[in-house]
Amino acid sequence: MSIDLTGKRVLRLTLSKKPFEVMVTGEKDFEHRKKGKWIESRLFDKKGNKRDYDLVLFFNGYGNDKPYFIVEYKGFEVYDKCVSLMSFYNGLTVDARIGDYIIQLGKILEIGNYDNRKHTSL
Repeated sequence: MSIDLTGKRVLRLTLSKKPFEVMVTGEKDFEHRKKGKWIESRLFDKKGNKRDYDLVLFFNGYGNDKPYFIVEYKGFEVYDKCVSLMSFYNGLTVDARIGDYIIQLGKILEIGNYDNRKHTSL
């Protein structure tokens, strides 16, 4: 990584292939997570206050050479609509429901270990 993360508050999340593809290109500018203890421990402190981050570091897969990108963190919201189905170019669909978390993302600052020629095509 060329960005120095020292002193930065970084939310680290792993993505599967299809979500990674549409986010690394900027097509999808949010991350959707179902309500659950794991994501809530990342978004809230033990007193229930929202955690604040500077950046989000997304990974795809495991190992030292896994693809990643770093993006500005713009906060999150709790989804308050009944159901929303969003579709993307590679066939990914996002089914958001009341109580799910939507993490808002800003500008992509760095992309590493990623070859966009391997995108899924329909």
